[in-house]
Amino acid sequence: MVDRLVKTLGALARDRQALQRKEQQLAHRQRQLIKDLSTMLHGIGYTLRPSGNGQGSSGSAGEALRIPGRKVIKCPKCDRRFAHRLPLARHLSASHGMKKTSSAQKGAQARRTKRKAARARS
Repeated sequence: MVDRLVKTLGALARDRQALQRKEQQLAHRQRQLIKDLSTMLHGIGYTLRPSGNGQGSSGSAGEALRIPGRKVIKCPKCDRRFAHRLPLARHLSASHGMKKTSSAQKGAQARRTKRKAARARS
């Protein structure tokens, strides 16, 4: 019975060490992923900042925050600036009433123009 208890404790100790190694590997992988994510977000104008005390998840853990002063796209109709094209397009359609025609509409319009020109020649 003592031998069985010793073997069980030995197996338990080995399992515990294996779990600790796995925990270290996962922690290293997590740090690497966060580092890569931070690098990628920095390239598009965002930054990662730690939140909470680092002992667990908080309400806004891993939240991407905007770096101020990176708005470089200027509205052609007013003085507003935007960091990305999508908000500029929304602003243009909402504030200035400009709607861009889609490529399908442009293609259909080009076909109509060609047909009219062909009819005029006939």
